[in-house]
Amino acid sequence: MVSVEVTATPVSAAGRAAVAARRRELGRCLRAYRALVDPASVGLPAGGRRRARGLRREELAALSGISLTWYTGLEQGRATASAQVLDAVGRVLRLDEVGRQHLRRLGADDPPPVAPPGAYLGDLAGLLDSWPTAPAALLDHRLDVVAVNGPWARVWGAPADREPARRHVLTMLAASPASSALPASSALPASPAHPAPAVSSIDGLLVSVARQFRMAADMHAGDPRITEIGAVLRLDHPDLEDLWDCRGVGAFGRPSIDLAGEPATAHLLHPTGQPSLAVLVAAPRPALPGAREGRRT
Repeated sequence: MVSVEVTATPVSAAGRAAVAARRRELGRCLRAYRALVDPASVGLPAGGRRRARGLRREELAALSGISLTWYTGLEQGRATASAQVLDAVGRVLRLDEVGRQHLRRLGADDPPPVAPPGAYLGDLAGLLDSWPTAPAALLDHRLDVVAVNGPWARVWGAPADREPARRHVLTMLAASPASSALPASSALPASPAHPAPAVSSIDGLLVSVARQFRMAADMHAGDPRITEIGAVLRLDHPDLEDLWDCRGVGAFGRPSIDLAGEPATAHLLHPTGQPSLAVLVAAPRPALPGAREGRRT
């Protein structure tokens, strides 16, 4: 019999700190989502006095099939849980697959992926030129803007024209005049009150990107750059504080925007198949048959 000695790969202090930071974010997510669940929606009596809105810890634990002690540890960032347990908790919280996947990633010990080296990013930047009429930007794992094409620079500006702290996709989008139409009391209004001449209906795009950044910020909790981005957003756009504080996550979807009066649909693409790198592109919608003829009349 051959004896094989297996040596575990040591985890660095930074790695342990990152795992602990993600577990704390998992706890914050669970507390925030628990407060949003109507007890009646999960079959609990609607009456009775409650000191806080949403489900109690013991109610969520019982509905998820885990002990209160264990669940409390999850909210406090002290306990670990399998993907199956987090899925069960996510279903009680009424989270969709994207939301439950976010919980699983926060609870994992594996480090989250980060953007590849700068040389590789430079090669991918040429991909943006394949959209000659559609604004497109290459984003890293923090959603910092790495490169843009000409149409993006004309609509939202070039990252080189901004100081490094403000080269983030949310700072660019939030600086659009249309984003000022977002009411502080609502993260997603029906329509902006004062559409900008170049880009309108920016609110839906801003909210969709903010949800992606929330997931990135949770995954990279403790990253000084993530902290800096949050501080810059609150400093430059305090009127959007409700949006910056929102812990909502979800699929990007296909938000609609208007580019100089032309309808467009925003897409978030992952050219490498990994969430650590993305291309945000606002593609003009194909004209309907007869639409252009109708404009001439």
